[in-house]
Amino acid sequence: MKTSFASTTLAILPILATVSAFEVADIYKTTLGRSKCTDIHLTEGHVLHANCDKPGYGSRADYQLDLNSCLANYLGSLNHRANGGFGGSCDPCHMDGTKLICECSIGAGLGTMHNEVELNDWDFIQVHDEILTCATPVGLEMRGTGKNARFFTA
Repeated sequence: MKTSFASTTLAILPILATVSAFEVADIYKTTLGRSKCTDIHLTEGHVLHANCDKPGYGSRADYQLDLNSCLANYLGSLNHRANGGFGGSCDPCHMDGTKLICECSIGAGLGTMHNEVELNDWDFIQVHDEILTCATPVGLEMRGTGKNARFFTA
């Protein structure tokens, strides 16, 4: 059976279109780790700062994100929640690479719980053209205790 060049080319076009769509999406949505971010630190205990590759531009930019818009303290455990305002009940907090480390209040007079949250997991923090953003909470329901605590959607 003889196939023509045109029919062979037409057969692979959907595959090429799919690959191209994934490449474009990756340019505009990436994580702290994939953007080769450096100088990652907190100010005020809750404002994340990073210098990252600017997606799709080949240059670097300084970014910041108030993590109060991403995280909540639920009985001493950090949880992914829009406008959670964790900063008022978690102190001190600092960064170790892309990991957020905090002591969070369990409740009035009940002490604190140690939390370590890898912000690069589950594409939690995303680098866009001009801003850092929080991932949507869809599908994020991870719980744990102690040093390996993972956040969940509250």
